[in-house]
Amino acid sequence: MAEVKWTKEQSQAIHEKESNILVAAAAGSGKTAVLVERIINKIINEKIDIDRLLVVTFTNAAAAEMRERVLEAIYKKLDETPENENLQRQITLLNKASICTIDSFCLDVVRNHFYELENISPNFRIADTTEIELLKQEVLEDIFEEKYENQEEDFAELINTYTSYRDDTPLKELILKIYTYIQSNPFPNQWLSEKIEMFHIQNFEQDFSKNPWGEILLKEVEEELIDDISTLREQAENLEKNPDLEKYTKTIFDDIDKLEMLKVNLNSWDKAYAIYTNLTFATWPRQKVDSTIKDQAKLVRDDIKKKVTKKLNKIFIYNSEEANRDIADMYPILVKLKHLIFEFGEEFSKRKRNKNIVDFNDIEHLALNILIKDENGKVEPTEVAKNYKEKFVEIAIDEYQDSNMVQEYILTSISKGNNIFMVGDVKQSIYKFRQAMPDLFLSKYKTYKLKENKKDDDDLKIQLFKNFRSRENVLDFTNLIFQDIMSENLGEIDYTEEEYLNLGASYEKTVQELETEIHIIDLKEKEDLAPEEEARGIEEQQDNDDTEETAEERVEDIQVEARFVANKIKSLVESHFQVFDRKINGFRDIQYKDIVILLRSTKVNAPIFEEEIINLGMPVFSESSQEYLDSIEIQTIMSLLK
Repeated sequence: MAEVKWTKEQSQAIHEKESNILVAAAAGSGKTAVLVERIINKIINEKIDIDRLLVVTFTNAAAAEMRERVLEAIYKKLDETPENENLQRQITLLNKASICTIDSFCLDVVRNHFYELENISPNFRIADTTEIELLKQEVLEDIFEEKYENQEEDFAELINTYTSYRDDTPLKELILKIYTYIQSNPFPNQWLSEKIEMFHIQNFEQDFSKNPWGEILLKEVEEELIDDISTLREQAENLEKNPDLEKYTKTIFDDIDKLEMLKVNLNSWDKAYAIYTNLTFATWPRQKVDSTIKDQAKLVRDDIKKKVTKKLNKIFIYNSEEANRDIADMYPILVKLKHLIFEFGEEFSKRKRNKNIVDFNDIEHLALNILIKDENGKVEPTEVAKNYKEKFVEIAIDEYQDSNMVQEYILTSISKGNNIFMVGDVKQSIYKFRQAMPDLFLSKYKTYKLKENKKDDDDLKIQLFKNFRSRENVLDFTNLIFQDIMSENLGEIDYTEEEYLNLGASYEKTVQELETEIHIIDLKEKEDLAPEEEARGIEEQQDNDDTEETAEERVEDIQVEARFVANKIKSLVESHFQVFDRKINGFRDIQYKDIVILLRSTKVNAPIFEEEIINLGMPVFSESSQEYLDSIEIQTIMSLLK
């Protein structure tokens, strides 16, 4: 097998050391191969024992794969130097090497140092999800029942605020939601208390834009105005091309001026509030001019007027004083809610101790309590953490964009300050609902320096933006779409040319011209569609509370799309579409096994796609199928990206 040729950036990611390193690795950039090669380089060339590396992966499967690939590389090197005692020792050490998920590492810390904790037995067990959820419900029911019996005033106020007399479920769900969310913070109770204190506003005269809520709302207004002004300018430029449409052009420009006036005054809530409350749009001119450009401009303008009015009517409800008082009025009830959440947390912890069980949130927090201590308000590593610090030469973290603050504290506490190697891609961060904090990645991405700009004390940033998975036409289209839709508020990052996916692989020139196609299906006409007809992508599966009728419509929509895809595949095969096969070093007719259908979710969609493909006499394979032959494959989009 030919030796791998690493790019300059990949080589940096493999060999650089003596500083913290953040590798921003885009999809298809070979980041797993780079991480494995870095581990192998540490073992073979730097003579570092494998058990002195901590490698944190996102899943157990990823950890197992990494172990396997490292072992394979060691055996390959042993074939070249069979007498190498260092490599022989690494095979033995690999069995106890710390290549694992963060949960596994934390569990190891707790098991080995349980004596550092109070009220925990060494033979605790990890409860399964169902047991934990049932215990949570049991604790809530008992707390609520007690408070109903005691007729507590604070509790009654919470009931009146968040529930109806018939059903207190919304309050229970709120308690569980907030409790679960704050567990991703190293000091959950302290964090919640600090956030609630932000509602304790005493200066009602202060401009509401100075408060975090006003700042967020004005940012939302700004984004809306930027989009609307840009759209109106396009219409005005089209109208300007026809002198007969001058009145309509002036009307559009008048709209733009009014929205611009609002936009430039968004640094003050009261100014923006006053401008919007007096904002009126001019009447569309009545002039008998037959023009599709004019008609289109009116449709666009009417849509923007409706959209702006609908959104801003919900935002500019109060002036600063009224808005501040409204926020302040929430403070007493939030304090009561906080105390109820704390009470639930204490009782929940007590019940778990009585049963000698823990959950995964407990494991992380218990490990954190072992590794850090609070000395007069300053967080310091414990002696246990210092021992880990001496043990591990390097800490490597895969999928860093999905880390949370608890994990950050844990891994930082055992680092030397310059030996953390992080790999990730903020554009692939999809676990915010699990309290992942892509801001951790972004803050380092903004402050770490590229090698050419790095000084001695700086941490290093390496960008792996060459994609070895896709052809240029796929990458160009991806960049085009992401540049238009991705921003710091949507997608965590501004997708500029610096973030582009760049072609990394070389492909043989194709027999036919390859172009990216978009098909739009009109679901109003649910009938058999040929591949050449237009198709529209459908929305992802709706929430569980959909009615049976809506769910039935959803299945019908999937069938339309699946039928289109099946016909498209059939036409490709029947037309003898040419693909390059590296095994024969030449072109051949496309086969079913060359085709993959990527879905957001396979649970509901895959069986429908399978049925439509089978109906056309073609073989298909998905996770729900029993065997894999020369078949079309169905998988989720994330299984390809991760």
